Amino acid sequence: MDYVSYNGEISKKLQMPLDQGFLYGYGVFETINVVRGKLVFFADHMERLKQSALVMGLNLTVQPDQIRTDCLKIIAKNEIARGGLRVTLSKGLKADNLLITARENHYDRQMFEQGLKICTNDAVRNETSRLVTIKSNNYLENLLILNEAKARGFSEAIFYNTRGYLAEGCMTNLFLIKNGTVCTPSRDCGLLAGIVRNRVIQLLKANLIPIEEGHYTSAQLLAADEVFITNSLMEIMPVKQVDEGHYGIGSETLTHRIDALFQQTWGLNEGSE
Repeated sequence: MDYVSYNGEISKKLQMPLDQGFLYGYGVFETINVVRGKLVFFADHMERLKQSALVMGLNLTVQPDQIRTDCLKIIAKNEIARGGLRVTLSKGLKADNLLITARENHYDRQMFEQGLKICTNDAVRNETSRLVTIKSNNYLENLLILNEAKARGFSEAIFYNTRGYLAEGCMTNLFLIKNGTVCTPSRDCGLLAGIVRNRVIQLLKANLIPIEEGHYTSAQLLAADEVFITNSLMEIMPVKQVDEGHYGIGSETLTHRIDALFQQTWGLNEGSE
């Protein structure tokens, strides 16, 4: 993944902009899944990038069609069949900077079949923060807590908010299943509404699978029949364990059915945009 795009110029050397985005984390970004060389949910990501830029006072002057073109150039130059692109808009001195970088995608179907082990943590998500609902470059707290979780043998860590309700993971959105109803924390719990989270909710409603957005406690998490998490690169990922609690995974679960519907609806295995 050697090639990057910096303000539309493709280069093999990473040009690190010494702007406020680099110095202070003053910027926003999107991570876009690449499957079979195609961009997944590109329009969704561009809409959220635009909205995040407005909140942060950033000026996104590059049109989505041009960003798409630059993304496809990076995919071609890096010969990406499966991976991810990060589109970062950062605060510049005279004009804001747009950086596109590439990475591998380590989530695979074997991980889906096995399920992940995740944990909760003692840090509190501030649901009133201006940054909590946008994908900003200020990810240090998330990374520190994620690293702590990984050191303990877990793949992800889940936040509660200041009122004691479940919010989100360091890198994911959370879903619980109880008695055939899918439950996920509502936006006012203090979370970034992920692209795949939103698509899953849309999918459940279209297929008449009961879905609720609300306020959920640790007791409800413990009592859940199934748990899964989502983000753009992992899509839908079953969870087999949260802390000391264990949950159902496998082909007979509702999570497995939802994933099958997701793949069928948007054809992500075929690299749909």
